[in-house]
Amino acid sequence: MKTKTFFVLCLLLGFGLTQGSAQSYSYWEVWDQYAINVYCDGELVDNLTGETNVHTILHFNNQDELVWARQQFNGELTSNITGEGFTVTDEFVFDEIVGTGTGHCNLIGDAGSHYILTYTWDPLILVDYGLTIVTANCIGE
Repeated sequence: MKTKTFFVLCLLLGFGLTQGSAQSYSYWEVWDQYAINVYCDGELVDNLTGETNVHTILHFNNQDELVWARQQFNGELTSNITGEGFTVTDEFVFDEIVGTGTGHCNLIGDAGSHYILTYTWDPLILVDYGLTIVTANCIGE
């Protein structure tokens, strides 16, 4: 009886392992046109552009359909208003099922400005790169 149970268990486990399974893919790239408008209290206070390194993770379901993506940005930006240099760290998660994403961005300027942003991204919105700032903490601006 133990032998039969063992073989049935192995057979079922084998079926389970050979069925399609979700997969993730990861890659690095450089974006030379990262851009973000910074709004504090509903007013545009800065426009930052520059180059970032991007780490992207794509997660697919069993039918090879994209389910979600996560991107992490790190780089150097420049204010197109004041010329101040900024370091940026930004983490963004895109939900393919919903079709939008959310992110958290930390921008630290070399002249004392510091912006912490929480945002949503909708690819169908063409204004401000599709970003909607949900919260903005503007320190030392």
